Amino acid sequence: MAIRTNKAFINTCFLWFTFMLSAFPILTFGLRSIVIVLWAVIGVLSINFERKKKYVSYLIISILPFIYLSFTLLYSQNSTAGIKRLIQMLPFLIFPLVFYLNKDKFNKEQINKTLWCFSISVILLVFYQIVCSLFRLDYLLADLTNEEIVRNRLSNQDLLNQDVISSMKTKRFRNYLIELTDTHFTYQGMWVIFSVFFLFKEGIRFLKKKRYLGFLLIIISIILVVWLFFISSRMPILTMFIALFCTVFVFKKIKFKLKILLLGLSILVLISSYFTFTTFKARVDEIVNIKFDLPSETKDTYNYDSINVRHGIYVCAAHLVKDNFWFGVGVGDSQDALNSCYNEKIGAKIYTWQDYNTHNQYLYFALATGIFGLFFYLILLYLQHKEALKYKNELYLYFIIVVALISLTENILSRSDGVMFFAFFSGLFLFNSKNRIK
Repeated sequence: MAIRTNKAFINTCFLWFTFMLSAFPILTFGLRSIVIVLWAVIGVLSINFERKKKYVSYLIISILPFIYLSFTLLYSQNSTAGIKRLIQMLPFLIFPLVFYLNKDKFNKEQINKTLWCFSISVILLVFYQIVCSLFRLDYLLADLTNEEIVRNRLSNQDLLNQDVISSMKTKRFRNYLIELTDTHFTYQGMWVIFSVFFLFKEGIRFLKKKRYLGFLLIIISIILVVWLFFISSRMPILTMFIALFCTVFVFKKIKFKLKILLLGLSILVLISSYFTFTTFKARVDEIVNIKFDLPSETKDTYNYDSINVRHGIYVCAAHLVKDNFWFGVGVGDSQDALNSCYNEKIGAKIYTWQDYNTHNQYLYFALATGIFGLFFYLILLYLQHKEALKYKNELYLYFIIVVALISLTENILSRSDGVMFFAFFSGLFLFNSKNRIK
């Protein structure tokens, strides 16, 4: 009896630590590490060894990209950098393993609670930024300072047109929020669009039961989307619409005319947002005015923006992948190889200010591990997609489409914010097949 009581207590602790871990958007990096360790230890203690373990192949596919990435340490010259990178990506190994060992412990209600904890943490993160921004409007809306003008080589008054000023104030706003939260906007945007999908579905469900909490959830969802345009996170905004259409069109029988109407409304929202949010307009203008030039500079001006910097990144990454097609350069040497290419092929000073990774998860695996590591990552995404379709899980399919699309512009597994999001929810969904919510 005492053994059963202790086991039940450990299982309860494991669930509560899972709920706590799902609130990682508002946990500091240090606290995340502590919670992960405790969660993993309790997860091992709560294993029921009498149960027959299934889906071993799913576990192997889930951790194989990480294992193969670790293997490339054998031919990486910079093993220190490689080990550091692997430590940052440890949730990619730990989460699927612990979820597999505790599979089917989460019923629909517990999975729902986990999603609520995550969504509430995202709401708190966003509202915290809104409140702080409102208290700093005097700084955020102030005229450009001499320091900002000199730092960006805009001393020539002819260069200070309204578009340039809007762009500079957008950078000021975004830098303020990054310092406030220590979170990159792409990852925050990824969290927001996942939460919006969940909250909106919950809002509709509550309204069908004539529970007016549903109105509040829909209003909060709208606020989160508006915030997404304020922080002008381009890829998450685009991903939100694409993933939504893909998910709804796959699982819902919608007439062709309604599909066209929804598409037209989405385009209308994007166009109106362009003229409404100056931050979003400034970011879109970077794309509209794209010339595909590589970053450069003169004595008086910089020719740097997020678009041409990425162009230089992709030029170098593609060159290195071509030269190291089969096995890559190794996890420890990928950044060194990129930095050397930036210096030799481009020579722009901006690439010396910080390390710029491939900004594409597929390119990262191709560069670090070659074609085999890239193949393993694609197989993992395919498995997740297949399982979402098999169990007709809208939220799961939306999640994996979001990850697949964001992987086109970010190394989501190279930062704690990204690897936590992917590894946690993919493990939660994949190894609880009988209890997934729809």
